[in-house]
Amino acid sequence: MEQRLDYYTLIGFSPETAAPEDLDSLTLPAQGTALLLDFDGTLVDIAETPSAIKVGARERTLLNDLSKRHDNAVAIVSGRNLHEIDHYLSGFTGTISGGHGAELRHDGEHLPGIECDFEQLEHIKSAVMEFAIIDPRVIAEDKSFGIVLHYRQHPEIECKVRDFLKSLVDDDGDFELQAAKMAFEIKPKSISKAMAIERIMTFEPFRGRTVIYAGDDDTDEVAFRFVNELGGTSIKIGEGPTTARYRTASPATFKTWLRAQSRASGREA
Repeated sequence: MEQRLDYYTLIGFSPETAAPEDLDSLTLPAQGTALLLDFDGTLVDIAETPSAIKVGARERTLLNDLSKRHDNAVAIVSGRNLHEIDHYLSGFTGTISGGHGAELRHDGEHLPGIECDFEQLEHIKSAVMEFAIIDPRVIAEDKSFGIVLHYRQHPEIECKVRDFLKSLVDDDGDFELQAAKMAFEIKPKSISKAMAIERIMTFEPFRGRTVIYAGDDDTDEVAFRFVNELGGTSIKIGEGPTTARYRTASPATFKTWLRAQSRASGREA
């Protein structure tokens, strides 16, 4: 898949070209659809720190019941490390993409990751970790294929965080800066959630199905555009400009909608 590197792709989101419809107006058929979900801010609420999220038995039960409903064509597509998703969703045996597509588990098998200049990545990580020590208002989140600085508790330092990280990857051929919710991330240019979706959709039982993708922040916009181009359904969780075709207010309203779809088809999720 060739991605068009326009201005909005580079900064992480696209302008809203049409107001998304309310998600409650959408019916989710079980037959012929594949359900791909972001994790933080979509399946679970965003927390003050990455480790403070709450994942209960209801989320795990919902995922497993959705997998049955969609004939196992259900996947998690997250920016988190794959092993973290595995930890929070223990018992979920479906497909998981971690690190914005850098890591992938399918059919119980961990598939080869991407090629990356790990030596350069370690230099970047060291600089970011030092920044987080000097300025404790930020939280550094180390990833297998990148690193994030969160400023959720101090939104006034957004520009400082962005400018520092940008200075580390300016003119870098391998790494780029990506905006997220109250955070900025440095990641390899060769990965995105759109690429993760494209790869997942080549596997059985996803192949040939219509994609339904839900996400909540700027990192999901490239995935929304890709899914729209495929003729699939894109769902934005929460506020903010988006190219998604549908919107719902929060992870709670999204999960309520998912359960309602299952009840309508005769299966309680």
